[in-house]
Amino acid sequence: MIVAVTVALLSLCAPTAWLIRIRLTARGPRRPLFEAGRADLLHMAYLMGGAGRVTDTVITKMESDGRVTVKNGRVTVADPVSGNPMERALLKQCDKDWSRSLRALRAEMRRDVALESIDRALVKSGLLLTPEVRRLWPRAAVAQKAGLAVAALIAVVLLFWSGPRPAPFVLLALSALGVVAGVKCRPRKGLVPRTDHGERVVRELRTSGPWSVRNPGLHPEGPAGVVAVRGTGDLPQPMRGEFETAAKAAVRRAARSSRSPSGDWRSASSCSTSSSSYAAVLAGASCDSGGSGEAQHAGDGGGSGGSDGSGSSSSCSSGSSCSSGSSCSSCGGGSSCSSS
Repeated sequence: MIVAVTVALLSLCAPTAWLIRIRLTARGPRRPLFEAGRADLLHMAYLMGGAGRVTDTVITKMESDGRVTVKNGRVTVADPVSGNPMERALLKQCDKDWSRSLRALRAEMRRDVALESIDRALVKSGLLLTPEVRRLWPRAAVAQKAGLAVAALIAVVLLFWSGPRPAPFVLLALSALGVVAGVKCRPRKGLVPRTDHGERVVRELRTSGPWSVRNPGLHPEGPAGVVAVRGTGDLPQPMRGEFETAAKAAVRRAARSSRSPSGDWRSASSCSTSSSSYAAVLAGASCDSGGSGEAQHAGDGGGSGGSDGSGSSSSCSSGSSCSSGSSCSSCGGGSSCSSS
């Protein structure tokens, strides 16, 4: 009986303590919220909606500046000038005539290596979970559930085998507490692996201050700022329609690819942020073979009214098993244009 009780306690306490420790790490720093007006545009876009939101923000920013035009589903470069790595990534993805379909451009840019520096910066500032926590938190939750099952089973067996002794009842009580701990400390669901501090910043951006403005003309960052915070659903026409059409075309293409018997199954189950060895999986990086499997991620990845489509039907979330060592069949750009 002593051996059984010891095994039950170890099965229950060790993984529960591990899960609680990871959950405390996921709280992030206890610091005051920064002034929203000083937020970095692309960093906030990534925090709000992941790689897809950054891509749409960059396209909108360059279109509002007159550096690109978006018409009839194509992005055409009017002035090949870039101000940051993501804008240079857009220029690299253009064809020889300095244009690319909006659907293909969105798909390729959300896997660009330039996103890694944004992810790292947000991790360093305590707004996103570290790669280690992203990897271990789901594993700790599974281990804790298995430990609960073992402890509860031993408690029930002892209850019928040893009669009215206190040990089984103590184990059952501890198992009940373990269930509560498992619920309170379970991994978050969502496209972007934010810390508690990151969640507070997101709520602040959406509900108060200049960044919460829905009118592109009044937002401190213009239309790109609205897209960064809320997605493309609040953009005026014709830009909103361009993003809606691109998203629908991407979903149709992804559906056709999934039904095709000649499709590569690996492209639906693996992804790559780039050829680099960065350990974190980029939030919202598309993994489908055509690079176009876009769908609405409610709350995190999409805009209002389902018009953003900045997520992906096979996107990598914080709890996914994608690794930077795997690859998609269409990763990387297909052009040789460079910025000046």
